[in-house]
Amino acid sequence: MTEPVLQVLPKTRKTDQINWALIIATFLSFILWLIIFLNYFLAHKPELAQGLADVQLKKFTEQWMGFYQAENPIGYNHLAIEPRGDEYFLTDEMVLRLNLLGEITDLRMFMKGKLNLDWTIKELELEINSSDMSFSVYATRSKNILNLLIRTGGQRISKEITLTQPPYLYTEPVLAEKLRKIGLAPGTKLSLPVFEPLTQTLDYVHLEVREMETLKINNQEVSAFKVSEEFRGQTEYLWITEDGEVVKEYHPSGFSAIKINREQALELLSQSTALDLDLLSALVVEADRYIENSRTVKYLKAKILGPKLSGLDLDGDNQKLLGRTLEIKINPLPYRAYQIPYPNPDMEKYLQPDLQAQSDAPEIIQKAKEITEGEVDAVQVVKKLTRWTSKYVEDSLVVTIPTALEVLNQKKGACKEHTVLFTALARSLGIPTRMVAGLVYSDNYLIKGFYYHAWAEVYLTDPDGKNGRWLGVDPTFEQFPIDATHIRLKSGALEDMVSLMQIIGQTKIEVIDYQ
Repeated sequence: MTEPVLQVLPKTRKTDQINWALIIATFLSFILWLIIFLNYFLAHKPELAQGLADVQLKKFTEQWMGFYQAENPIGYNHLAIEPRGDEYFLTDEMVLRLNLLGEITDLRMFMKGKLNLDWTIKELELEINSSDMSFSVYATRSKNILNLLIRTGGQRISKEITLTQPPYLYTEPVLAEKLRKIGLAPGTKLSLPVFEPLTQTLDYVHLEVREMETLKINNQEVSAFKVSEEFRGQTEYLWITEDGEVVKEYHPSGFSAIKINREQALELLSQSTALDLDLLSALVVEADRYIENSRTVKYLKAKILGPKLSGLDLDGDNQKLLGRTLEIKINPLPYRAYQIPYPNPDMEKYLQPDLQAQSDAPEIIQKAKEITEGEVDAVQVVKKLTRWTSKYVEDSLVVTIPTALEVLNQKKGACKEHTVLFTALARSLGIPTRMVAGLVYSDNYLIKGFYYHAWAEVYLTDPDGKNGRWLGVDPTFEQFPIDATHIRLKSGALEDMVSLMQIIGQTKIEVIDYQ
């Protein structure tokens, strides 16, 4: 006789929880690149024509930029830079005021650093604070080693990165100076190694100078070169005048920065429109039809309209992508699986602790054992962890880059907080687990379509080790398996989520069929 398939049913929720941690992290990455970009050009001096490595800025300089979503002000940036002997000393402060479902949240980022005269990294510290979050990264370079000290969730985490060449702080000012040296003219191209401190990412940035355009900046017409900048699969644009001044930067998601003065910056967040814009409405992914009883859907066929889809994890496992058409099928769970821990070493990558999911922490290990009460079947263990995490973490709209220990202690959060805690618990017991970011259909009347969401995937096999597959788990909705309106866009850690900026604010879903 076939044994019944058990499923954890979704719990009733007052409101769906947007993955603000994901959006904020990718948005902050964009903003961080943006504000560093201004270090040279907005403080440009004629004597720098010889090159940054040969001269120094002659005095203290500063600049202000306003941040906008569409035409709505959401914050500002204040940069100061000063020569000190054989280095540049830089301070940068950003303030964002965000309306999230009617709740006003202030987010502050402060960065200070010491850069060599060629603008490669010498020392750097980044702090991000809100009412829900405190996160910092301190980096120092010693020859071919970049040493990092990360503080998050009450923990101090050390990390070491081996360098093949000295990296530049993701300073578009330096990149633009390099462009100027080889010719700031249409067709000029440049690639350079950079370090991005928020996600601790080392990679190449690719620049290309395009045509000259005329912009209106502060009621004045300004001629500037349009420059495309590609980093980790996403492209944004900036405008540089012939004199080397950056007057605007724009990301296709709708975020931009424009040169303003001090008085305008300080008045920016007092404007009523700064509070009128709910980022929820700005970032929802519209659907062309209503999906009834979305939490029970087992099959979805839809077309993804808008941005390029390269670099995403749309194809594989229970998702099949053909062109822009995506099919998702949710298969029933096996009644039983392998006994934990997973017996083969081929999934070691998904069992390791990381910056967010501290699966080796004694508190996490002990809590996982308490929850599962000696259960060893992987399917039953996942069900217990899903149910417990869903009930333990109080649904709360917070703006954080969460860690499992932080969530375990604070007992509140949205989808990212649920997911990171579940991932740490599952890994601590020997179940290969990965975090996922994507879209899910909302039953909330405030959201007309899909919204950004986070969940997890666990790797299960039959008891004999065969038929291995990744299965979705949503500890926020208390779903195992998930419903088919979960569209996986990317799996991995925080640094893997940068590519999502290429689709935020640009995507629409055409629902072809669902069951």
